[in-house]
Amino acid sequence: MKNILFLIALLLAFFAFNLEAKAVSVESDPYPADAVQPDGFLVSMDGGPVVESPAVIHSPGSYKLRFNIDNLSSGNHTMTVKAYKNYPDPWGRKESNTVNFTFPVPAAPGGPSGFKLLP
Repeated sequence: MKNILFLIALLLAFFAFNLEAKAVSVESDPYPADAVQPDGFLVSMDGGPVVESPAVIHSPGSYKLRFNIDNLSSGNHTMTVKAYKNYPDPWGRKESNTVNFTFPVPAAPGGPSGFKLLP
């Protein structure tokens, strides 16, 4: 009985420490501190809908893009990004040129096969 309880506790500890959410992100270089800092980014994955992503603080006075890509399927993907800055009227929002970034997402291995019981 003690062995079974120990095994259950060991399995629970294993899953508690190994099932942490590990985010996969695309990250840009930080903007130089003396450059115009963006308020955010307009991001599209594989020609899909545009998502607004706020700029992330890199260091005081310097920002960058960090975009979560956890749920992408395996294969090649293209991310299209524009930086934007919101100015007061009459200027409004100013957007950068479009930048494309293509990258591969690795495939998962196939499932195991050929199971058998051993004596």
